[in-house]
Amino acid sequence: MNLALPRITRRELAARVLLVLLSSIVSLTLAEVFFRWHAGRTFDDEFPPWTGNLVVVRGAQVFAFKPNASGVFPGNADMERTFPYRTNAHGLRERNRPARAEGSKRVLVIGDSYTWGYAVAEEEAYPQVAERLLAERGRPDVEVINGGIPDYNSRQERQLLEQLLPIYQPDAVFLGYVVNDAEPSTAMPTPPEEVYRHARSWFLTEVAERLNRRVFRRRLLPSAKDNVGSNYLDGFEEGSVKWRDSREAVREMRDLCRAAGIPFTVLMMPDFTQDFGGGYPLRTIHDAVARWGRELDIPAFDLLPLLFRGENHQDWWVPWDGHPNAAAHERIADFLAGRILEEPAISIPSRGASADRP
Repeated sequence: MNLALPRITRRELAARVLLVLLSSIVSLTLAEVFFRWHAGRTFDDEFPPWTGNLVVVRGAQVFAFKPNASGVFPGNADMERTFPYRTNAHGLRERNRPARAEGSKRVLVIGDSYTWGYAVAEEEAYPQVAERLLAERGRPDVEVINGGIPDYNSRQERQLLEQLLPIYQPDAVFLGYVVNDAEPSTAMPTPPEEVYRHARSWFLTEVAERLNRRVFRRRLLPSAKDNVGSNYLDGFEEGSVKWRDSREAVREMRDLCRAAGIPFTVLMMPDFTQDFGGGYPLRTIHDAVARWGRELDIPAFDLLPLLFRGENHQDWWVPWDGHPNAAAHERIADFLAGRILEEPAISIPSRGASADRP
């Protein structure tokens, strides 16, 4: 009995290989289309367009505060402790400002929960305190606008800055950079187009993520999914897209300000939950932001060595939350007021006001 298998010609083999390839491409394409549709539908179905005083915004900004709202937020460490907040007509933790008076000056401070004043009263947040200090030093003509939003990262801050520049028309902009500003937002679910923005294939990226997490128990397969890291330093490792995104957002903020003809300055904030001594663990992030300042020609001031080095960090934080306390905001505001008075567009007294230095 002849059991020899039939011979396959090269042409037949090539045809079969091509069929397998085409079938794989079609299958992956269908899987990609279905996964993108499913991810978008799941996001829209599970998360309504508003949640309390937060509004879901598709795209990089993710969410914003509803205008003219009020409410309370809990502390991070002790959620039984709460503090009130309100927003103005633009969703900021600010009073509604009248039309800009002739000869007045305006400074816009962009940032996250540190700038917004999480766990302290509105009037204790450092932008508001800086405005009060400037008035006490003979410059009641200088307004300081609090443009901070809790949980915003650099990309969200860049989007907000573009919105606020034509509204407030500031003479200078300051960015309060915090060590988690390269991380994704956690306050609201992130739209899938943001989560997978660095991935060519959402489907294959998600497959790699699940295999890493559930099978390998470590990051074995490459993944471009934008996940929240448990350690902020991970986002500043070699090859991480997080620090590149953050740096690019800072550059774009600089460019927005330059296009408007106004100066842009970065204030690097320390993590108030960490020891301010020589063992401060997040020095890498501070060094990276200082390097960005040099590379991008942006004034960047590291407030850890300038204001808090060697201090007991527990003297400067809210113990039931972890954010800077009112005394820390006062110290930051004092530094900010001094820098504002050094800005050429502001240092010249207007309407007869004195520009006394602190």
